[in-house]
Amino acid sequence: MRLFALLFSLAFGSAQAASVMVDKTIPGFSSPESVVAVGKDVFVSNLGVKLEPMEKDGDGFISRLDREGNVKALKWAEKLNGPKGMIAVDGVLYVADIDRVVGFHIGNGKQVFELDMAATGAKFLNAFTRYDSRRLLLSATDIGKVFVIDLKAKKFGELAFDTPPKGPNGMKQAGNRLIVVEWGTDGQPNGTVKTYTLAGMSARLDRQFSPSPAGYFDGVVGIGANRWLISNWVKFEPAGQLQVLDTQTGKVTVANEKTPLAGPADIFLDDQGKLWVPGMMEGKVYRMTLRR
Repeated sequence: MRLFALLFSLAFGSAQAASVMVDKTIPGFSSPESVVAVGKDVFVSNLGVKLEPMEKDGDGFISRLDREGNVKALKWAEKLNGPKGMIAVDGVLYVADIDRVVGFHIGNGKQVFELDMAATGAKFLNAFTRYDSRRLLLSATDIGKVFVIDLKAKKFGELAFDTPPKGPNGMKQAGNRLIVVEWGTDGQPNGTVKTYTLAGMSARLDRQFSPSPAGYFDGVVGIGANRWLISNWVKFEPAGQLQVLDTQTGKVTVANEKTPLAGPADIFLDDQGKLWVPGMMEGKVYRMTLRR
C-alpha cells in the first residue's frame, strides 16, 4: 500500500506541478512592464529609457509584435510617460499611464480614449482586469486603491474594501471573485496575495496568502484547478520567480527554477498557451511555453 501511494503521488502530484520553458528571448525594449496578446498581435508597454515609473517625461511607448515574438513596430504608440498595465476591450487597447488611462485603436494605432485621473492623487496607476461588460478595475499601487472605470461614461469610482490591499498590483477577476497580488509598502518585500468577494462597488476579504520567499508581487494569471501563476521580483536583481499558488491548499511551487528573471512584471497568458513575461530590468520579453 505504501508503494502504491508513493507511485500515485509521483504520477499525479507531478502532473499538477507547473513549469515554464523559454521559447524565445526578445531584447531591445526600454523597461518593458506589461504584455497583452490580441488577435495576431502582441503589445508591450515600455516605461522608457529611464526607469522612472512616475515621471512625466514623454519617453514611454508601446511596441507591437507578432505571436512568434518578432517586432513589427518598436514604437507603435509614442510620447507616453510611464505606460504600465494594458487591457484590450472591443478593439481598443487601454493603457495605464501614471495618472490617466489612454486608449488606442488596435487597427490603426490612433488614440481614441483618455480619462484623466489626476484628481485621485495616484501617480502609479498600474494593472487592469475586467469587471463586467462595460467596466474595468484598475489598481493604484502608490495609494493602495482600486478604481472602477466605466468605459462608456468615461467616469470612475472607487472599490470599497473591508481590508484594503497594501500596494495593489496585479489583479484578476473571476465571477464575483477578485485576486489581488501586492507590491507591498515602504519599499519592503512585504506584499501578500489576497482574494476577495465582489458585490457591487464593495470587496470583502476571503483569504490571505504569504508565498515564500516574500517579495514584490507584480502580475497574476489563472492556470486552472484553483492555481494562479504570480510573478515575484524577490529582489532588484536576476532572482525573480514565477510562483504557482494553489488557493485551495495554500501550497506554493516555482515554475522557473532554471530561468531566474530580473524584474518579472505584468505577465500575460495567451489563448495559445504561451506565457509572455517582461523582464523590466533586463529590457527583454520572454515568450514561454507553460506546462501545467
